[in-house]
Formats: sequence, structure tokens, C-alpha cells
Amino acid sequence: MHIPVMINEVLGFLDPQRGEVIVDGTLGAGGHAAAIAEKIAPDGTLIGLDWDESMLTIAQERLAPYSIRKCFVNTDYRNIRDALNHCGVDGVDGILLDLGICSLQIDDPERGLAFRYDAPLDMRLDRHKSETAADLLNRRSERDIAHILWEYGEERWSKAIARAIVQRRMAGRMQTTGDLVGAVLEAIPRRFQDKRIHPATKTFQALRIAVNQELEDLEGAIETAFECLKPGGRLVILAYHSLEDRVIKQLFRRLSVEVELPLAMGASRIEHAPAAAQLLTKKPLEPTEEELQQNPRARSAKLRAVKRL
Repeated sequence: MHIPVMINEVLGFLDPQRGEVIVDGTLGAGGHAAAIAEKIAPDGTLIGLDWDESMLTIAQERLAPYSIRKCFVNTDYRNIRDALNHCGVDGVDGILLDLGICSLQIDDPERGLAFRYDAPLDMRLDRHKSETAADLLNRRSERDIAHILWEYGEERWSKAIARAIVQRRMAGRMQTTGDLVGAVLEAIPRRFQDKRIHPATKTFQALRIAVNQELEDLEGAIETAFECLKPGGRLVILAYHSLEDRVIKQLFRRLSVEVELPLAMGASRIEHAPAAAQLLTKKPLEPTEEELQQNPRARSAKLRAVKRL
């Protein structure tokens, strides 16, 4: 079952009002979008983007009962400006980006995102992409694989796991999620295997990020989204990885400080341009214990928000 992450906090900072134009740039199954639709009804506009056609179909069905203007676009949020042009919109009042993966995608065995199913090692969120996780693991060098596991998964056993992957692929055993789990369990000594979190969790996360290029031009994409806001518009982002959160934190801080302008000829004092944004969250918000009991998958979520000035 899909449970939208930190829904109360998202609504609190996004603050959708009747008649506003709101973008859900990572629509998923439409959980956040449905809550937003209730707030902007009856004359608001909801623009939903998702690079996964199947998720877009599910969300459209879920949002069908809401009598608001809706525009759905099968695209990545990095293409938000083109999507807004497609929908005939210039500026918007709020944008939500949930950088996590929908639980419906995780629970679909055919996607190869979960280690509890023995399924094809796919991991693509956009099925139009050509390279699967199996393709990547059977093509890249041991060194490259270790780098991916360390960089995107912060996996301390990255070198040992990469070695085990290469050994298995030489025997033709790197085609399924079960093959990958087997490599991880072989590489990590039993006494160091976490009893609370599956030992393959970080490896699967790292490969999913690599296959879908989730961190590619993240800063530029978020900055573009910010530029699409009207003055007073809010940008709310949910991140689940330290690298994502670091990029968001640094960009939001940069947008929220005054900028020193170059001295004009003969000027006697330094001019400053005002800050572009107001930080709404000085520190990231995390899920409450109550939410984690209902939805353990939200455990790594961090919410940050800014308002355009």
C-alpha cells in the first residue's frame, strides 16, 4: 500500500490554497497530490509529472474525482519548464519534489527494486531507458562498481561486494536480484551483517541511483524549479540520501543570502542584491516516531522548504 511520506509536514510548508497552481514534480501514485487537490479545489490547478508511465496512469485514476484543472505530463521533473509550457502555465504557487521511490514500484517484483523477490535485475523507473542494473553490473569494471556502491550507497564493504559481483558474473550468475543478494551476503562477513536492515539495502539503493541517474544535474534541476515559482511561491523537497540532502541544503542556503554585486565605476560602497529565497526550514524535518511505526520506509526522509521572495 502506498503511504505518502510526511504528508502533514508537506502540506504545512507547501501551504496550498484554493485557486492556486501547484506542481507535484514526482507524482508517483498520487498520495501527496490528492491531499493537495483537496486544498486547491474547486478552481485550482494541479500539474503532475512522472517519468514512469504506469505511475502516471495510477495517479490519474486516483485524482479523477477531484474537480480541479489537471495537467499530467510523462516526464522527469528536470524538464519542469517544458512541462509547464506544455500545460500553458508561466509561474506556479508551489512545487513538491519527493525524490524517493513509490512503494508500489518497490513492491512490483518485475522492476527488480526489492531484494525480497528473486526477479530480473532491472531497476529502471523509466522503462524507455535502455540500460538495466544487470546490464550495468555485467559491463562495468570491478573498480567502477565499487565506486558506485561507495558513492551512492555509502557501503563500507563496496570493494568486497564488487569483487563478489564480478566473480559471479564470470559464471553467468548476475541476472537476477537473487544473484545480487547472494553476492552481497558472500562479501559481508556474517558477524558484520546488520540484523535490523537487510545487508543488501545500500547496494540496491546505490545501483538504483546509478541506473536512473537520479543525482545527475540535481542542483540545476532544483534551481530551475525554484525559478518557476511566482514571488511568494513555496518549494518543498523530500530527500532520502545524504548526497541529495547536501545538494539541497547548499542550494537553499545560497538562495537565501544577499549577493554582493560588482562595484560600478566610481562607486564608493558595495551594493547588495537581496536574497532570492526565505528558508522555511533551517534544519531538515524528519518523520515522527508515530509515522515511522506506520510507514518504516519513511525512516531516511528529510524535508526542506524555501519561499521565493
